[in-house]
Amino acid sequence: MYDALITATMAWRERVLATIDACIEHHGEPVVTSIAEALSQVAAWRGCPRSADVSSTSTAQTYRRVLLGTGKRHHYEALLIVWPPAYVTPIHDHDALWGMEFVLDGVLEVESFQLAAQPRLHLEPMHALVAGVGDHVAFSDADYAHRCRNLSRNRPALSLHVYGGELNKYRSFHHHDGLWSSTCHNTVREASLA
Repeated sequence: MYDALITATMAWRERVLATIDACIEHHGEPVVTSIAEALSQVAAWRGCPRSADVSSTSTAQTYRRVLLGTGKRHHYEALLIVWPPAYVTPIHDHDALWGMEFVLDGVLEVESFQLAAQPRLHLEPMHALVAGVGDHVAFSDADYAHRCRNLSRNRPALSLHVYGGELNKYRSFHHHDGLWSSTCHNTVREASLA
């Protein structure tokens, strides 16, 4: 049973990466809407993992990043994120990369913010979206930030993320006494399906 799951998941992974490559080659550059449309049914593709397939047996208090792969000819990164029950990220950006996030298992809330750096750092709430299996969020603006929340208190959630380069760092944003501040962070990958 486990070997069949691994084989199906690997075929799904290869299909995800081939779809991204084909979209970029067809357009000559990454077109976020084109890639998002091509991957819109990714949660229904045969072999799509579920949170139980990639969750650790421990009761982790933070999310877990699992690398699917990086573009061989084109500059992008695809990864899975496992969200523990009730986990909430800080408001964060993606180092000016374009990106998209597809819910594969569970339900996530995504709160979007418009980032303005002048005259001083300020984040303006844009909208909140509840995304279930098959839903996605895409962004291409460098001044975009968001916060993600697993709405289940009992189950992990799983999402596919595609970024226009390797997401090696990001900024988190904090509001205190009427002022916004930011902190730079480096990302850490825990595992790989590659």
